[in-house]
Amino acid sequence: MTLLSGDTLVLNSKSYSPPELKMPHTAEAVSATLTTNRNCTLEITNVSRSYCLINPKVYMTSGFSHHPPQPTVRPTMTEVCSFTKDDNTATGAVGLLTYDLFHLQSRVCSERVAIMFSVPFDRNLYKNRLAVGVVEHSHACDEKLYDKMYDGKDLSSLARSEGAGGLEYGATYVDLRATMSTVGKAIVKIELYDKMGR
Repeated sequence: MTLLSGDTLVLNSKSYSPPELKMPHTAEAVSATLTTNRNCTLEITNVSRSYCLINPKVYMTSGFSHHPPQPTVRPTMTEVCSFTKDDNTATGAVGLLTYDLFHLQSRVCSERVAIMFSVPFDRNLYKNRLAVGVVEHSHACDEKLYDKMYDGKDLSSLARSEGAGGLEYGATYVDLRATMSTVGKAIVKIELYDKMGR
């Protein structure tokens, strides 16, 4: 056995290069790797030229983060993360993900993007639910914010949908658009845009 340059190995006069490991880059590809029947895969696309998403925080009422959120979602990039139910339990994948909205020019975070998702275990009683919004930077990613987004009456800082369909939320400086599938292995797609006319 002889080691050549890089990672190429020579075994019995034949060269061997280990296969290149590739992480799935789409929500559909990541979702296909999950083995539970209740999970939620989020695909976040940052179309903004002015903002970067940083400092992700996760709050789960049910389940856990399987593929954790990327630390940063830079402009023009798409990132994927997933959440799944606990094995051998009658629970769903239900929680909240927040990212700080970092303004590239001023280098300031004054607001936070919040994404609430619910993929319930009992689909006879509950439907998938999605909410997206922009809240003040002081809002923690916690049960209080989750409750507000799940069924709170004040919809001034968010948009919410139960079942199929798209959502749009216009904040002061950015717009959010999102969709969620209605199945137990749910896929959520979110797009962040600079506010039109800015």
